[in-house]
Amino acid sequence: MPTAIIEEPKVSFPIVSFDPFLNGNEQEQTECAQKLYDAFHNFGWIYLKDFGISVEEVDEMFAWSKKYFDRPLEAKMKEKVVSTQTAQGYTADGAESSLKGAVSHKECYEHGRFVNNNVPPPGSLDGFKEFVDGFYLKCFNLCKHVLRALAIIEGNMDPEYFTEPMKDANPQLRLLHYMGVQRKTLEAAGHWRINPHCDYGLCTILFQDQVGGLEVDPDHTGKFLPATPVRGTCVINVADLLQRLSNNRLKSTRHRVTLPQMTEEQKDSLGPDDYLPARYSTAFFVHPAPSHTIAPILLPGEPPSEYEPVNAGEWREGVTRRNYTAAHLHNAIIEDSGKPLNSQIKVL
Repeated sequence: MPTAIIEEPKVSFPIVSFDPFLNGNEQEQTECAQKLYDAFHNFGWIYLKDFGISVEEVDEMFAWSKKYFDRPLEAKMKEKVVSTQTAQGYTADGAESSLKGAVSHKECYEHGRFVNNNVPPPGSLDGFKEFVDGFYLKCFNLCKHVLRALAIIEGNMDPEYFTEPMKDANPQLRLLHYMGVQRKTLEAAGHWRINPHCDYGLCTILFQDQVGGLEVDPDHTGKFLPATPVRGTCVINVADLLQRLSNNRLKSTRHRVTLPQMTEEQKDSLGPDDYLPARYSTAFFVHPAPSHTIAPILLPGEPPSEYEPVNAGEWREGVTRRNYTAAHLHNAIIEDSGKPLNSQIKVL
């Protein structure tokens, strides 16, 4: 049985094997869950290996992602996202940003649990939807195990706490393509592959290729650490709703995607007009059922929380609408439902 590894060279965050939780006895599950919890408490971020999705399946997912994004833009735009309530389909370069005035150079495909109508038509990319449906299910099962592990350790929480909120949950699977971009573009003010932000659900499972560029600011101090790609792992980070639920015992991390880590030799050879290689990643954003209320769980002796209870559905739709509005599109692709934005959504 694989053993958990807490630290490895050139990695900024713990690497932990999840096999003991998936296949071990009760004591092994508890020990693994404690390592997961400690990483989320100290860093808000972890590398997970032996998590039930093979390297070959991840490679196949990236192959499908490349096929999807390689299609002509006009074909992809026929499948564009048209509502912040469903947020399913294609979004083009620059169409989304959580930071007003910033430009994030990426294109995305969004896939949900229940409704996925904005997909390539028959004869265009046959097998795509079926594969993504299957990969989605694997991620959904993994997230339920991760949440149960956290509930085992988190104080004043039943181990099955997340079972009910996840029954009707609709997490979001996002395929991302960061197109080749000139170095000088990413070095210009307000331009990123993804601008600095916090995720706003419970947690996020992320798969990344080997290009690099993902960076994490665990303490929101402006000191970003590289989340170096490690083949055979996924990374998982705490998001805003889990920080609220745990009353800050688990930390929602700020992160961004920018210039990949390069050696001095590489920097010298890459001029400002030269293009950085394309990058691919896939994120699984874990959200509870929209009817669920997130209220802080206090430990004995803790003072009243700074957070008010929030409805998960209103919170999610409000942040999604803000992110698309912040991009200042000339050709809006999102229908604004006009609902008020929750006043407690985190401002970067």
